[in-house]
Amino acid sequence: MGMAVKKVFVLAGEASGDVLGAEFLTALRAADPHVFITYTGGPAMSAVLQGQAPWVSMEKMAFMGFAEVLRHLPQIWRNDQTIKRALLQERPDLVVLIDYPGYGLRLAKWLNAQGFRREGTRVVQLVSPQFWAWKPGRLATLKACFDAVYPLLPFESPLLAKAGVVAPYFGHPAAFRVPLGGWDPQGPIALLPGSRTQEWAQHVPIFAATAQALGREVRWYRPAHIPPGAYQKILARLGVTASLETIYCGVPSMQGVSGALVASGTATLEVALRGIPLVVAYKTSRLSYEIGKRVIRVPYISLVNLILNRPAVSECVQDRCVPDILTQAMAQAWTRPDWVQTVAELRQAIDLGDPMPKVVQHARSL
Repeated sequence: MGMAVKKVFVLAGEASGDVLGAEFLTALRAADPHVFITYTGGPAMSAVLQGQAPWVSMEKMAFMGFAEVLRHLPQIWRNDQTIKRALLQERPDLVVLIDYPGYGLRLAKWLNAQGFRREGTRVVQLVSPQFWAWKPGRLATLKACFDAVYPLLPFESPLLAKAGVVAPYFGHPAAFRVPLGGWDPQGPIALLPGSRTQEWAQHVPIFAATAQALGREVRWYRPAHIPPGAYQKILARLGVTASLETIYCGVPSMQGVSGALVASGTATLEVALRGIPLVVAYKTSRLSYEIGKRVIRVPYISLVNLILNRPAVSECVQDRCVPDILTQAMAQAWTRPDWVQTVAELRQAIDLGDPMPKVVQHARSL
């Protein structure tokens, strides 16, 4: 058993991390109702903590891509200063960094340099950085600055262990959280254009045109941190008229849909775990794409394909993210004879029960 954990700081910088953070906090509260918690995150974490305010709101942190980060550098600097001042004041016993490695790894280096770990603070990472896709040098940071890493993809654990990183695999929470079911071959098509503002601008018009070409009714799925009325206004600004009755909240409410167009991210895995045929689509700025193309070392962008190590779902990226190609890909997804078996293989690979109580127990024992 490690040192007593009385004060915990948890950081999530985007919507999928906020959901994981809420699940972690729920398990942490169950293990110790009296632990003092501070956080940076979004509405899911806030709900677990009964409205407690974050050090920095997640909405001020969710930037992705080289061009987008450059445009928001002043906000990113302010976020960093706020978090570091609070950490110096609070001195938590345990720091939990969830995904968001572009910032989280820099913060872990700073914590190490400031002597937090020498003084007893334990630093852990929930969701391994994708060192196997790009920036393999991050392995050295994980070994030097973290007490443990909790990967969500099964092939990551042995790679991390080989590099000397403590990295037990407890399964993927989406497999425990997301039930099988929700597919209706005659139902509307679900459109999930992403969780960030720059993703909506790229994807919403393309997704809407694709659904129209397919001749299907539409359901838009908004991120949990965006109210339905606000999301309706976002769609309107992007040239799409949608009633509130066609705007749903995230994959947990997905029922009675025939298929889905999904921007790359955690949602691709959640939709596939439900057994709903999908096409993964992603488009970013030309600058971000050209830079990314030169540094990313894996053939897939979707979690489904990465976990199964084959093109189990169609990926339409950048110049292929256009209505004509998406329409063809969706039509093919509806007629795949091996889809049921693919979903079963996916669940078998990552479903080890609820991982969060195990993560909490391990982190508290460091």
